[in-house]
Amino acid sequence: MLNTLNVSHTGLNAARIAIENVSNNIANENTPGYKKRVVQLSELAQSDSRFTGRGVLADATYRVTSQYMYDKLVAENSKSNYYDKLSDMLGSVEAIFKETESSGFSVNLSRYFQAIENLRTNPNSEVYKSALKSQGTILVESLQNLYSSIEKQQQFEKNELNVNVGKVNSLLKEIGEVNQKVEKFGATNDLLDKRDQLELELSKYVDIEVNGQSNGYYELKIGGEVAISNNTNVRTIEFLDEKTSQIDKFSFKDYDPVTKNTTIIDSIKNDYDPVTRTVTPKGLDANDVVTYKLNNQVEVSVTIGESLTMDWNGDGTETTEPVTVDNITRALVHKINTDPNTKGLITAYNGDYAIDSTGNKVINNSKDNYLRIESNFPGVENSFEARISIEKRDNADPSIVETNGRMVVYKNDSESKEPENKVGIGIFGNEIPLKNGLIKAQVENLSSASPNNKFQVYLDKLDALAQTLGDIADKYIKTGSNSYIYGEDASDSSMGTINSIGLFSGASVKTLKFDKNAVNELDQEKLDYLATIQWKIDLSYDGKGQDTASTSGKTSLLEYFRELRVNVSADKENSNFLLDTQKNIKLSLENSYNQMVKVDKDDEMLNLMKFQAAYTANAKIVTAIDEMIQTLLGLKR
Repeated sequence: MLNTLNVSHTGLNAARIAIENVSNNIANENTPGYKKRVVQLSELAQSDSRFTGRGVLADATYRVTSQYMYDKLVAENSKSNYYDKLSDMLGSVEAIFKETESSGFSVNLSRYFQAIENLRTNPNSEVYKSALKSQGTILVESLQNLYSSIEKQQQFEKNELNVNVGKVNSLLKEIGEVNQKVEKFGATNDLLDKRDQLELELSKYVDIEVNGQSNGYYELKIGGEVAISNNTNVRTIEFLDEKTSQIDKFSFKDYDPVTKNTTIIDSIKNDYDPVTRTVTPKGLDANDVVTYKLNNQVEVSVTIGESLTMDWNGDGTETTEPVTVDNITRALVHKINTDPNTKGLITAYNGDYAIDSTGNKVINNSKDNYLRIESNFPGVENSFEARISIEKRDNADPSIVETNGRMVVYKNDSESKEPENKVGIGIFGNEIPLKNGLIKAQVENLSSASPNNKFQVYLDKLDALAQTLGDIADKYIKTGSNSYIYGEDASDSSMGTINSIGLFSGASVKTLKFDKNAVNELDQEKLDYLATIQWKIDLSYDGKGQDTASTSGKTSLLEYFRELRVNVSADKENSNFLLDTQKNIKLSLENSYNQMVKVDKDDEMLNLMKFQAAYTANAKIVTAIDEMIQTLLGLKR
């Protein structure tokens, strides 16, 4: 009877603990990060040879969870936030390109062409001239507004990225503090819930990997790099922002490995005789002009035969010498570095340089090497466009351009370096290669060299549009009654009379300018040329001269911009599709996980009824035994 009383007493205690656990579950149903608790009940072990039970023991209260499903949820949460942030950023850009029937760059471009057509009907009309001046200015402003709006969005994301890095560090610090409490007080359910919640929050920003939760050793990695080790050793995540300068390299000479001689490059050095079928080397000689052109706005020229006073050999001594084929690079370097329009933006060098122990640049100026141009300021925002035009002129009369005497030299793409803005996060200066998370979406669209940088793609396309517009509205060569060589780039390498308009200048959106004064100089011939641009559907946007030999991938100015808008919308739609797909994947996994770990009121009410019934039953047994004991004691009296 006493054994039965002991069994009932343990049952009462176990039922009480279970009821308290159910109440705790119901009370914390909506507590963030809370996982339902289950009381583990077990039979008391036998202490002798009796077959009757000794009662029940409430061993512990444990969390209901699945480490496998939790790890998958964390990974899918990172992916979902990556696509969510990407879609949000692209949505902001799409809004920038939004147009109506009466506003937008497309409308302004059409109005500009209409102003050209109106002035073409009456080149002397002051009203039409005023309208063209207004529309040309508006056209440039609208293009620059688009560009600056995207840059502002980039800057907003950059500022937010910096804030997000701070949030990541804050979460890592909190996880480290939780681990300290785990070491001090043990792995309580509340501490483990708190850590899981912090990990899930962290996975919004970056992709994480957690190891060693079950054996007391805790390690957390971000993008494969250890951020927390040995439970409490927390590393600080850094915001990386590096910029490099643009470097252009031009060569004026070809090296012949057979003769081991160098010659002035390409076709201007040769005359071809169709009768004898022989090629006569020409080379550069007196009156020939080599011009460095920066952003289609600034020109610096060197003429073969002119005398220059400068430090030719780099020994600190200035001498006066004539410019020849053998010193033309050094002459051009001197002209570029002393020209007031270029020396503040770029610096020219005669080839590569070495840095000595005192930090000075050491250059071999004993001979011509090649032209190296560096931007004075780092970053994509300080990029520039440049080329070299060579014009071979008659020795006796400098005003006469010789047959096949024009060419353009572009930079060596394999040797030159584009400017870069490198943005990311790192530990001890080493970049963390993120796979997912909203920070990855920001990093991708802020680093100029990233192949997934949509912002830079849109900015580059706007720059290409501005460069083509500035080029073809600047100069041209008329080759027939209705045929032309379009643009300054193409004119520099073609024969014929170069006609200068100067309506637009610049090689990028930032450098694009509209010259109102040039409108006053427009005659009928120039207006006829400008009018054909509207209908020209084979314009190229590669930054070089217009090539009429191929129409592949070419289009008009208006269609080029429309294609850009379509691409922006397509990128947004594609991002939305991926986001919806990822959300469904995450939602499915989250629902399955929550069904396992979250509190279900119906289940808890059933458990409450079950344990209350158990408690009542054990109480009745205790009462019955108590009555039996009282009866036995009464019989004894």
